[in-house]
Amino acid sequence: MTKMVKNRILYASMVLSLLCCGLWGGSSSAAVLVLLLLVLPVLSDAGLHLSMGGISLSLDGEHSCRSGQQMKLKLRMSYGAFRPPGNVWIRMSCENRIFGMEKEGELLLEAGRGRQQEYELPVDTDICGGRILEISSVRCQDLLGLFSCKKSVEETYAYIVYPYEAHMYVSFQKHREREQPGELYDGKKSGTDVSEVFGLREYREGDPLQSIHWKLSGKMKQLIVREFGRPVNYHTLLLLAPALRYGGREVKRETAGAVFDLGASLSRALLDQSMAHFVGYLSGGDLHCTPVDSMHSYEDMLLKLMADSLPGDGDEVLLAFLRRQMYRQYTKIVCVTGAADEAAARDLSVMADLTVLEAVEGPSGYLAGSGGYEVVGISMENIRKKEHVIPL
Repeated sequence: MTKMVKNRILYASMVLSLLCCGLWGGSSSAAVLVLLLLVLPVLSDAGLHLSMGGISLSLDGEHSCRSGQQMKLKLRMSYGAFRPPGNVWIRMSCENRIFGMEKEGELLLEAGRGRQQEYELPVDTDICGGRILEISSVRCQDLLGLFSCKKSVEETYAYIVYPYEAHMYVSFQKHREREQPGELYDGKKSGTDVSEVFGLREYREGDPLQSIHWKLSGKMKQLIVREFGRPVNYHTLLLLAPALRYGGREVKRETAGAVFDLGASLSRALLDQSMAHFVGYLSGGDLHCTPVDSMHSYEDMLLKLMADSLPGDGDEVLLAFLRRQMYRQYTKIVCVTGAADEAAARDLSVMADLTVLEAVEGPSGYLAGSGGYEVVGISMENIRKKEHVIPL
């Protein structure tokens, strides 16, 4: 039995008691009191509807944050000529587009003084993903607790919880591709490849002496240095396979979230170490590989990841990569997953240098592998708590 039903029963019992007392004792004051008690609910209900008609809601705050971090989101509630007589219940729902899950519930707000109130809403940021927050209705009770009035509201707010960026350093077991002369060059950026001259400029303190163009410097009577070409090497691929199922094995949402955290952290670590690379992910049944060679392209890649949904099966990512024979385009492949498909990993390791990083619940360490590849487990518990050195 709800509280409002109990209030109605108690109120009706009180009216009937007074009515019986008035009839039994013949008191006129009792009759007046009964009449007042009958009119009071009508006035209370009318005041409730008047106050609800003037309520308006709006959402404002930050539009993005990192997983595990706090995010400020504010709800503003404005009143009309009459303020709600009691507390207000807000009906809300939040949809995570990546995981395809939706949470619904009511939030109780205490009506304050004044024509406008501001409340800070709790935001769940444990798992990454693009989210849509929607307020569908607002509800309030009258002062007597006998009636309830509900008003439909259409207020939505979109925000993104990006993967957590853990502190990582990539330890390359082999020479990095960018240290070799490249065949393609970025026409907008300079680099260190002496086989391609990007441009000429005046000498600045700290420039290497071997970059000085001595012959031209003698003619210009000032030191001129050569800016060398920057090789565009996308021979390293991070293949992300976040999912809630791998073959016949179900995993937790936290595992899929940890795969995003690992992939984003590793991509950022490569970028910080001047290592251009691709990030591959399954979208709409097709495998997409996005180049990452700057902060702009890194943020663009994350935005695309957060707008998509999880693949039905994480094993499909590696299998799609094998079917399309995309391994011919890369010399180093890092597969980040929640459960390693060892059969597919063995097949791929014959054709390319492969490392598999698996988000695990236990301690970090070497899990499996052979001469062509290895599976390294990264503890989900420690991803956000410590620095990691990833051997590639």
